[in-house]
Amino acid sequence: MNPEKLLAAIALISLTLGAGLQVDRDHLKEIFKNVGLLGRALLANFVIVPVLGVLLAKLFALPPDVATGFLLMAIAPGVPFVLAQVRKRGGRLALAVELAIFLPLLSIVTVPITAAWVLPTSAEAHLPLTQFATTLVLFQLAPLLAGIALAEPFPTLAERLGRPLQILFLLAVVGLVVLLAPKLVHDVGSIYGSRGIFAMLCLTLLSMITGWLLGGPAREDRRVLGIGTTLRNIGLCALIATTSFSDSEVAASVLTYLLIQFVVVTVFGTYFKRTAGQEAA
Repeated sequence: MNPEKLLAAIALISLTLGAGLQVDRDHLKEIFKNVGLLGRALLANFVIVPVLGVLLAKLFALPPDVATGFLLMAIAPGVPFVLAQVRKRGGRLALAVELAIFLPLLSIVTVPITAAWVLPTSAEAHLPLTQFATTLVLFQLAPLLAGIALAEPFPTLAERLGRPLQILFLLAVVGLVVLLAPKLVHDVGSIYGSRGIFAMLCLTLLSMITGWLLGGPAREDRRVLGIGTTLRNIGLCALIATTSFSDSEVAASVLTYLLIQFVVVTVFGTYFKRTAGQEAA
């Protein structure tokens, strides 16, 4: 495994393991108390955002490699960062736990199927279903279940590992960017020239709006679903981009989307935190 693939794998494992370690069974018991809200969360992440991604890719006429990275992010929800974001932004932790567990779990089934439908034809040959499913099971499902298994019997250990895993993820992403930097500089310019950045900005904003509108009447749930729908699974997409595609524009598209979603979530998160503080006061 070359350094890029290794760092992408570390990023995904640290993300999903960290999510599993934060699971609280008391929060999980609340899952079926509001089936409608959970259903809308799944609708937003697995149907609406991928459909919007396909429409925007066609509207902006994205080149195949840029469209591949863009659509990978569109179809891959379930980033565990929503848990950390919720604690700071005035959202309901129980709903964040549901998203952090159900989105990665279900995406193991949905991402390969959706990829076969929405990715450009040129990308299909690079993503054999068996290899795709194996990647998801080994690097996403297994760490997630391991974290869940450890969280309840070893709560102190789970709490201590949380911060180091976040740091490990950030270091892996930074390392990945550094390794790919020479190619990324050129490719990000081509992404901008292809209007890929505008498509990514539109999709992140529409994702936030979709989550907010489907979050129900409670503002704390709207904040969670807005952030949870906007944040896509960078660990999974980076691993797929670096292991399955030789063209660096796919990885560049994924990393560019990461930066844009980070900016959008930071801006909205700051607003959510301010309004949550006013409500508490």
